Amino acid sequence: MNIVAYLKRRCIEIKLKIKFIRYNVPMLFLYGDESNTPGADKIWALGFLFTSNPTTHMLAIQKIRKECGYEYRELKYSSTDYSQILYGVRFIDYFLAAEDLYFKIIIKDNLFFNKSYFTRNHYDLDEKDMAYVSAYAELCHSIKPETFSQTKKLLNIDDKGFKGNLVLPYFLKQKDTAIVQVFRRDSKKRTNDRLFTGVSNMIQCADFLTGLILSFADTYRKKDSSSKKHKNIYRKAILSKCPNLEAKCKTKNHYYWPNFSYQKINVFYWKNKNASLSKSLSRS
Repeated sequence: MNIVAYLKRRCIEIKLKIKFIRYNVPMLFLYGDESNTPGADKIWALGFLFTSNPTTHMLAIQKIRKECGYEYRELKYSSTDYSQILYGVRFIDYFLAAEDLYFKIIIKDNLFFNKSYFTRNHYDLDEKDMAYVSAYAELCHSIKPETFSQTKKLLNIDDKGFKGNLVLPYFLKQKDTAIVQVFRRDSKKRTNDRLFTGVSNMIQCADFLTGLILSFADTYRKKDSSSKKHKNIYRKAILSKCPNLEAKCKTKNHYYWPNFSYQKINVFYWKNKNASLSKSLSRS
């Protein structure tokens, strides 16, 4: 590494550390996004990528981008960009091997979920938006900072601009006392060098993992042939290490990897306890 590159890297490290030092408590940092439209599509999901050491992972992800020649384009599971494949696979490998980097997803299916439950609420939100904020609160509350030797949580969620997204920070802080702050962030925000910011990269990676894992459970959506080959490569990459993931999602069950005691990946398939399974579902 030459001196210019070294100094630039140190500058980034110092800026990131300054951002995190001001919260003088052991902190768990969560980066969230959703796949499909909450409360509207037949099946949808929210996912959080989280860690207590974001600086390390932000720098590692940016390094992988550079090595793959994919520094300036957005990472999306649905993308048909052939040049994204190497970076997508490298990120999956990095995530599965990295220490102190976790992912939890909540999947909601119309078989067990009725958005009309949220028609009347105190936040003047329509039923779709209320389903959206409630699912985020449920998922966030299930991630306990003390499990990861932390005491508080700081959230960064993709800024979508609709009403439910606008009230989400206030809603979550009302529901979870462990939350210090909730930021709505632009997942496409860049630095002066046109590189994605560390937070943008983390949100994009959360979105990528959410879409990837939901794809195993989403039997409703017609497969897009233009991106099918790309998606199959990502699916095979994660299944090579998590062989039971697809089977658990198809049978609508929870999934923990590598095991229940150490949940690097946690798939929570939400079910209404009062809902009865159909005959076709019981056979799946």
